[in-house]
Formats: sequence, structure tokens, C-alpha cells
Amino acid sequence: MQQNKFEIGIHGSHITSFTQGKLQAEIQKVAIPVRGNRFHYLRFEPKTTPQLLEEANVTYDTTLGFPEYFGFRHGTCFPFQLFNYKTRRAFGFWEVPLQLMDATLHHPQYLQLSAAEILPAIMPMLQEIKRFGGCFTWLWHNENFSPHNLNNGPVAFHQIMQYLQKEEASFKTLSQVVQLLKPASG
Repeated sequence: MQQNKFEIGIHGSHITSFTQGKLQAEIQKVAIPVRGNRFHYLRFEPKTTPQLLEEANVTYDTTLGFPEYFGFRHGTCFPFQLFNYKTRRAFGFWEVPLQLMDATLHHPQYLQLSAAEILPAIMPMLQEIKRFGGCFTWLWHNENFSPHNLNNGPVAFHQIMQYLQKEEASFKTLSQVVQLLKPASG
């Protein structure tokens, strides 16, 4: 995967977002450098999680999105740095907002959209992201690529990808996105 310029991030486990040292321990188990994180169930405890991400020395996190709806949880489609109220400075990692999670689209507690309803539902959001030149970040779980998944499986994924290609979207890893945010050195 690395040879093909793909990126592997960590998927912080169930209690990692609020347990001291757990994220660092999980990262150390991976045999390659890990730059990014997204916590399981989009779990994020504002008083503790940012500090744990900082201590784990991740470059970016992409946990902050709505589990029950798609859109701009933080009012932006651009990566940003969370503010550390204790030090009165920005944390060193970037938060790359998550706008869409596959489970949001079909889960019984959430939107329950059919595959045919998904693209029309999210198109206004995608158009806003394009309008502002922002970053569309989406989470599509591996089990939802199965041809047996009729709710939001490969059909919906391919429809979204075709739309993004038609709109001439640029596809990047999150490390590449964050690299674009860093000021050019001398």
C-alpha cells in the first residue's frame, strides 16, 4: 500500500479516546509510521481526547463528524487546529472534519436512505464543499463494499465516486491535505 502512495492510519479502539496512553500503545503496534487517527464510533471527549491525540503525536484526526447526519459539524469543510484552553494555544495536530459516514445513511437509528436516495441527499453538501474549495472527508466501512449490501454498499459508493470524478474533484490522502496547509519553508 505504501508503494502505491496509500496511507494507513490508526482506528482508535472503543475506549482509546478517553484512556491515557491507550492511543500511543495502539500506534506502537503498527510497524510503519502512523500519521492519522479516527476513533471508533466517532467517540471524542472534548476535555481529554485532544490532549491524548497531542501526546500520541498524530498529524491529524478525522473523528469530528455527525454520526446521525451528514454535513458540517464544525461549520467548515477545511481542516483546523483545535484550541488548547490550558496552554492558550492551538494543539499541534489538525482536525480534518468528517462530513459523511456510510452508517449515517442506512442505520435504523439514523437516516435510513435507500441507495437511490443517497447521492441526491448529499449533493447540496458536495456542491457547497466545491463552492468553497474545501475538503470532503467521508468514512466508508469495508463491509459496505460487499455486493450483498443493498442499503449503502458498492452502488452508492460508486455513484458518489462517479459524481466526484465528474465534478473534477482532487483525491488526496489526509497527510497530503495536511501537507498543503503547512507554510512553505524558506
